[in-house]
Amino acid sequence: MSLAREGTATTPPGDSQLTVRVEPDGTGGAVVVLAGEVDLDRATDVRDVLFSALRSSPRVTVDLAAVTFCDCAGLNALLRARLEAMESGADGIRRFRIHGMSGQVARLLDLTGTRPYFPDCADPEGAGHDRQ
Repeated sequence: MSLAREGTATTPPGDSQLTVRVEPDGTGGAVVVLAGEVDLDRATDVRDVLFSALRSSPRVTVDLAAVTFCDCAGLNALLRARLEAMESGADGIRRFRIHGMSGQVARLLDLTGTRPYFPDCADPEGAGHDRQ
């Protein structure tokens, strides 16, 4: 997966399906849009993209609305990026936020008790109703 400041990177054929886009947010920050599966095979790539965005942007928003699967390795990448943002200076919690998340991501955050670490993330529509 290539790590571009802005653009799209996808996994090679045969790997778990993940698309990553890094876009400007219009105010000097970056939006990292993840779509597909964030699993053990792709978590390091996701972490690298998030760290790269944090190094080059004052704010990073991660859009997880199109994530269809996320395991603990993917969650670890998100938590490490959050920690990196917090360690990088004042107001670190506002430097890294989640906006939009799929029901699968919401369930993972709830099951692991990590949702409070991402206070900006809105509950996905209907996520509270379809959990099993």
